[in-house]
Amino acid sequence: MFALHLMRNIGGVISCCIRTNTIFALSSGEESRRCLQRLTKRQKFKARYMFYSSLFDVEGELIDRAMAVFLPGPSTFTGEDTAEIYVHGSRAVVNCVCETLNHFENVRPAKAGEFTKRAFFNSKLDIHGVQSLSYLLSAETQRQRMLAVRSNHIGLAVSSIRESLVQLACSLEAGIDFADDVPFDWDSFLSHVRDVISELKVIEQRAQKGCLITDGIRVVMVGQTNVGKSSLLNCIAERDVAMVSEVEGTTRDALETRIELASFPVVFTDTAGIRNAHDFLEAESISRTIARAAEAHVLLPVVDASKCVDIAAEVDVLLRQCHREDASRVVVVCNKIDLNSIHIHHTVSSLPWKTVFTSCVNRTGITDVLDAVKEQVAALCPDEGDDALLSRYRQRTILNDAVSLLEQVQNTSDAALAAEYVREASALIGEISGTIVNEEILDRIFSSFCIGK
Repeated sequence: MFALHLMRNIGGVISCCIRTNTIFALSSGEESRRCLQRLTKRQKFKARYMFYSSLFDVEGELIDRAMAVFLPGPSTFTGEDTAEIYVHGSRAVVNCVCETLNHFENVRPAKAGEFTKRAFFNSKLDIHGVQSLSYLLSAETQRQRMLAVRSNHIGLAVSSIRESLVQLACSLEAGIDFADDVPFDWDSFLSHVRDVISELKVIEQRAQKGCLITDGIRVVMVGQTNVGKSSLLNCIAERDVAMVSEVEGTTRDALETRIELASFPVVFTDTAGIRNAHDFLEAESISRTIARAAEAHVLLPVVDASKCVDIAAEVDVLLRQCHREDASRVVVVCNKIDLNSIHIHHTVSSLPWKTVFTSCVNRTGITDVLDAVKEQVAALCPDEGDDALLSRYRQRTILNDAVSLLEQVQNTSDAALAAEYVREASALIGEISGTIVNEEILDRIFSSFCIGK
């Protein structure tokens, strides 16, 4: 049986690859060539040369006129013979081509990630190449793209650590098996374990940067009702994300807009105004506001410059309510500056927070808000080359589990149990380095791919 693989329709291009699913000595190249011959009604075409041709359905009716090429393996992405066609991108044309190919014997639509899976099993990609491609396909910003390109550094960073763990396990097992003949230095062994734990924790700290790049930096706006948080969100998004009204307490659910800022994904969140709740629903909304604020990477307290007498006091109250009394990662926004432009600048000169002035009516100061957030982003994620490691949740979880196992080694005096902990930690690190790859890991990785990849 042969598999048909369709790439996503980008710029009117559809790419098809036909390859065998069986383990028999049947040439997938012969079948892919035959499919292309049936589509084009051409018996001969030169390998690796694009040609212009009409495409026909199973009834012999014209589908489209398009470019096509036959690529013999193993010098292809998958390592197998590949036939590609480039048709006009209308849904009708694409559907007709797919239906025609689906009528051919031993041809079927591809499963998600199957194209890349073939490349992996044919040794065209290693596990890091597969993961890198997965990151690259989902990249929305330049820093995400850079992280994807550098993701193969993960294996290099942890492979030496795994080798150290293997050596530690071997030395401990030798000490157990030949206790009477080989002296074993337990203190030296524990010292090496502590060194490995320290190395893993350093990587764990650096991994948080990769998490920010992939998941996005959370910027949460907080403030009393009707200070202009929703209007500010709309100005930042340059579209109407939030409903704006003079009625206090309009915003109940958190509203988000995601933008690219300094090549990073940044998620701005508008929240319910903080005040004495009038009902259960508002109380729940305020509770969720406080929870969001506690998780924010950057907090934007918004105050009404036309009404606020003591900005420092109001911001202090907001920060305490949000459990963010630390002045770091805070940008104060004095909004509605168009209604009070005389004295407000003098009152904030001594504030411990970065402060900007905005008017959503005049759309002034929005750039200042974005610039202030950029400064916070730069502080959170300095560009340090390959520090952006272990950006996937699975990898970080595995790393934490390995550290926990090694910490248990320090808390036991049972050599056999310690050896088991070290072996398990080594296996976990092997999953990150790509040394150990099981079917469950592969299924999880390939499930994130689209049908065409």
